[in-house]
Amino acid sequence: MQSQKGSILILSLIFSTIFLLVLGAILSLIQVRRIATQREAASIQAMTIAEAGIDYYRWHLAHMPKEFAQDTGIHDFKDPFGGTIGRFELQVTPPQSGSTIVTIRSTGWTLTYPNLKRIVEIQYGIPSLTKFAFLTNNNVWFGQGEEVKGPLHSNGGVRMDGEADSLVTSALETYICGLEHDCNNEVKPGVWGTGEIQELWKFPEPMVDFATITLDLGAMETEAIDNGFFLGPSGVFGYRLTFLSNGKFTVEKVTALHPRVYGYNGTQWVYESNDYKTVQSIPGMSNLTIPADGLLYFQDRIWVEGTVNGRATVVAARTQQQGGNANILIQNNITYAPNTNSALALIAQKDVLVPLRSPDTMEIDGALLAQSGHVFRYYYPPSFYPQYALRDKIETYGTIITNTVWTWSWVNDANGPVVSGYEITETTYDTKLLFAPPPFFPSTGEYERISWDERLLNQ
Repeated sequence: MQSQKGSILILSLIFSTIFLLVLGAILSLIQVRRIATQREAASIQAMTIAEAGIDYYRWHLAHMPKEFAQDTGIHDFKDPFGGTIGRFELQVTPPQSGSTIVTIRSTGWTLTYPNLKRIVEIQYGIPSLTKFAFLTNNNVWFGQGEEVKGPLHSNGGVRMDGEADSLVTSALETYICGLEHDCNNEVKPGVWGTGEIQELWKFPEPMVDFATITLDLGAMETEAIDNGFFLGPSGVFGYRLTFLSNGKFTVEKVTALHPRVYGYNGTQWVYESNDYKTVQSIPGMSNLTIPADGLLYFQDRIWVEGTVNGRATVVAARTQQQGGNANILIQNNITYAPNTNSALALIAQKDVLVPLRSPDTMEIDGALLAQSGHVFRYYYPPSFYPQYALRDKIETYGTIITNTVWTWSWVNDANGPVVSGYEITETTYDTKLLFAPPPFFPSTGEYERISWDERLLNQ
């Protein structure tokens, strides 16, 4: 009997030992799980704190959109009772020259797990006016054979008989459609016509304030004098600016024009020449490097052509004492060099014009902005100028912004063929210019989120 009792005691010790080992393992597992849960909670909380840092700096941008040095560094994060439970650190990369993109990096952590940090990095930008493929302050008509690839907006009415693959918007609920758009001063909806995908037609939509666009020339002139490229009046007919595929440019004086011709400018008949005939080199003005700020400013009218390799904004503007109303003329193609991140803006104080002697098939890469006038090709009577009046096709890749009436093509009636200008027109939106426009190109609206990235700094 004593032997049996000893056996029972040994068995009890064995089972007790096993129980204690299992219990210890369970407690250890619970502790590990508890620590893991605490770390996971701290990681989530650190993420929340980092996001709070982003929201804090968004408030800063809303109130001080051009001040990027203030409110950075380390900030306390408090609970609803005022106790500090964590911190976030803000690092801000301001926009590069000519851009609106600001990068905000917020690193958050809790006081209980200070080495467990989460990072949120976000980019914000103010959209450029290059967010439109076409923007006008006037009524506009896209006829058959005319195509727009990208957003289109008018502060006036839109007659859309052509093709559009994106939003077509007007600031007006209704407008008076006149004879120039083959109407008899009729009341029409803000957007109307025979074009397809009418689900994309929206009106009324907010107006784009063209008055604010015209306020930038003085600042651009100062910037060009201080840091960019600046030329005063030519003393002759203007300048020819030629972009070179090696990333440089050349400027020459236009010394003679082709004979004057009759053309209708949308308002009246004019007798003038907008085609250069001869140019003269200027000492020291060949194979120049595009300045770091990308700004080229001319106090005269200019002809622009060539292959762009780089980022540049070209401005033609005269002072009031010089007569104002400087134009940019595009007599030959302007293209981007292949496989480059090139961007070009042409900003004319008055008009951006394609003259009579333009190529039969024409390509223009860039953002075209006519501040007080229009982006335009005159009506040239085909009976007067049979060799040049009627052209085949024009393609623009970028943005057209025109204050007054725009057209590349002229017809006798809505269903008739093109009788002057380009028979086929194609306007394509350059998506990369939305938040990375050419230098100093006007922007509109408030900061919008471009990208979001979050990650764990330490385990």
